Amino acid sequence: MNSYKRYDRETIESIGVGLTQYNSASELAKALNIDVSGLIKHIKKYRCFKESSGRNKCGIKNSCHIVGFCEKKPCMKYRKDPKECKYCSTINCNQSCPLFTPLPKCERLNKFPYTCDGCPNILGCHISHYFYDVETIWKNIQKERSSSRVGCHADEKEFVRLSNLLVPLIKEKHQSLPQIFQTHKDEIRWSYPTVLKFIDLGLIPNLANIDLTKRVRYPKSYKKNKNELTNFAVLNGRTYDDFVSFITEHPGIEVAEMDTVLSCRNVDACLLTLLFRKSNFMLAFLLKEKTTKEVMKAFQWIKDQLGIELYRKAFACVLTDNGSEFADPKIIEFDYETGEKVCHLFYCDPGKSGQKGKIEKNHVELRKVFPKGCDFSIFTQRQINIALSHINSEPRAILNGNCPGVIAKVFLNEKIPALTGYSFVDADLVNLHPTLLK
Repeated sequence: MNSYKRYDRETIESIGVGLTQYNSASELAKALNIDVSGLIKHIKKYRCFKESSGRNKCGIKNSCHIVGFCEKKPCMKYRKDPKECKYCSTINCNQSCPLFTPLPKCERLNKFPYTCDGCPNILGCHISHYFYDVETIWKNIQKERSSSRVGCHADEKEFVRLSNLLVPLIKEKHQSLPQIFQTHKDEIRWSYPTVLKFIDLGLIPNLANIDLTKRVRYPKSYKKNKNELTNFAVLNGRTYDDFVSFITEHPGIEVAEMDTVLSCRNVDACLLTLLFRKSNFMLAFLLKEKTTKEVMKAFQWIKDQLGIELYRKAFACVLTDNGSEFADPKIIEFDYETGEKVCHLFYCDPGKSGQKGKIEKNHVELRKVFPKGCDFSIFTQRQINIALSHINSEPRAILNGNCPGVIAKVFLNEKIPALTGYSFVDADLVNLHPTLLK
């Protein structure tokens, strides 16, 4: 039995029919597989009241002989030839008679079916009635369900308070709304969707949708044809299926996702980005051009800074896409001095960049500082490092309100964040906007 079943139109129609077919509420509830106490409460709450059609609603009207209430003429109503004068149609003696007695309530309304439906004496009954009108009840239920979600429970004073809290962080610090919720959730006191709704409706002063950071829409991925062949010789043993098998055999291993972020058209400079899955901590290195040669230089520098043993641990498993700059896996997998294999490189399926979704999503934060179409050649690695400090200090919901820089202390050696000169930035000072580097 479903004790908490929500009544739909079909259930209400079944109740309306069952009131005249069953002898008790328990029988009807059992037939409909609903809770009997809930059924009784439902009937009493939604039954429709119909007042008695008679003008005189006094319970002793058939035995009453009081006359002269209108004070206009001697009342003719109770003579042998009863006749109402014109005042009887405008003056109701029920309102002025001290002996007025309300019509008695039918005992049928105090027990199942709690309505007058199916009553054999309904035609000769002159007291008020209760009916189970399916159409009226269904409309009332729909109205009740929607009314609880209509309107706003906040007043103008509350909107001003939200404005004073959010506007400086969004407009001056250029923080995103999810970021603000990680650090000021208790102060906001409203859910994230509710605050978005307030902004959509223009209820928060000096704050509109145009002030919020762009919500990126990701393209839908397509399913790879099982019979699809690839012509990349380096993919042998390095496919995404091989990656899944590898991390299954080595649970707990550190996985680094790798990608490149392009500059504007006709500019060769780009960023090589690396993100560690466990902490969401991201590194980015400025490349003069998008080539395997530049990637090789970057990884040689990383190996020199970390040492081969720490590199082997930090970059034990690397997942990237099929970009031409990653066409030579040896520059990443092998120690260039000894020729020893120190890590494993795997490639996503073609057109499946979402398989390394964490770094793709983190590029959204990067693009807040470096919008699409910006020229990376005008920046230095030091400026890139400043932007990374702010990005890695942004609180994330996926990290339970912590920032990647704090979580990195648990999973990564301190030399890895030092590769880009990471320094912690207070949450209220994080600025993810192009003005950061101006």
